[in-house]
Amino acid sequence: MMKLYTLDIACLERARRALARPGHRLGSARELLLSEADRLCRTPPESVVSKPTPAPGGDAHDYLSLAPDAWPTLRRTGGSGWQQRDGNLNPAAQRDDYDAARLARMTDRCLTLGAAWYFTGQRVYAQAAAEQIRCWFIDPETRMRPHLNYAHSVPGDLAGQGSGLYETASLWKVIDSLGLIATSGMMDAEDLAALRLWFGTFSDWMFNSASGFEGYVWHDWRGTSHDAQRTLYRLFCGDSAGAANVIRHGLTLRLAAQFDREGRQAAALDSDRPFSASLRNLEAHLLLNRYAEQVDIDRWNRVCSGRRVRAGLEYLLPFMREPDLWPWRDRVSDEQTRVQRVLLQALRGYATSGAVLREALLGMPEEMQARREWLLWYPDEREN
Repeated sequence: MMKLYTLDIACLERARRALARPGHRLGSARELLLSEADRLCRTPPESVVSKPTPAPGGDAHDYLSLAPDAWPTLRRTGGSGWQQRDGNLNPAAQRDDYDAARLARMTDRCLTLGAAWYFTGQRVYAQAAAEQIRCWFIDPETRMRPHLNYAHSVPGDLAGQGSGLYETASLWKVIDSLGLIATSGMMDAEDLAALRLWFGTFSDWMFNSASGFEGYVWHDWRGTSHDAQRTLYRLFCGDSAGAANVIRHGLTLRLAAQFDREGRQAAALDSDRPFSASLRNLEAHLLLNRYAEQVDIDRWNRVCSGRRVRAGLEYLLPFMREPDLWPWRDRVSDEQTRVQRVLLQALRGYATSGAVLREALLGMPEEMQARREWLLWYPDEREN
């Protein structure tokens, strides 16, 4: 049986029905999806053991990533070292010497292949998705150990940082890919049990380890992402009570503390990339809204100490529609993919704002409307 946690089966079914109509505008998005899925079927699956140098513990199965703002530097006393420079991103963090870009490719690969199976029923896509999931999480020779002890590490240090937990925010794509390919028969009960064990162990590490808990205590988008991830993993493992507990606690810990009554996010606006930080935090809150539905909590309309997620959306919306109005130093145009995803997810949950949200979506560059996201979050046809 198909079980989706982040995506909405109603949106997918609407898209599939729309594609049955000749000449529908979603056709270009489907073509691009299948072109990418065909390419992925011709490439080997991703694995943490592919990096050239293992993590400091010497085990290639340990996830390793470089702190994005870590740079090599010459010491006054001679020799070389590393230092962190706030707001100055090192492109080396995205190279395949580390696992961050590899993990992002892996999760995107799973979702693309899973969606290709859903929209075509061609087993080659489900088979490739299952192969990738087993490679990263299950197979003894290639699996990742369920921790991030060396995420956002700085060379020379023996441990990573809690901020590295944001790199696993895209693991929802893997979990929903399992739902998308469920009817293909490519994953059996033993596979699912192994995956639930992996995500249960990882969820425990997130809260009970030093670096995992460090990610939890961040008061900005990193802390909200921690909540969203842990909620999802508890849902996937069948712990609805644990998921509801994270959601309820986050209403005061995150929602009341992060937004003012006008929807501004003080911590985000004080960061090096204010729009990016605001948008990332809003996206994590929208994910929590979605997960809360599954434990009978209406987080979409919840107001906590006068603060609400919707106000955060309404504050950012004018800048999404007219990026040049953004008064801070980063560029709205750098976040177009995330803007599109946020608008599509918000349109699903805030129907009364549908006209404004849809206008903002249709005002985005034409090529954005041919992306996979339109297929995955296709809005209510009655409002089109």
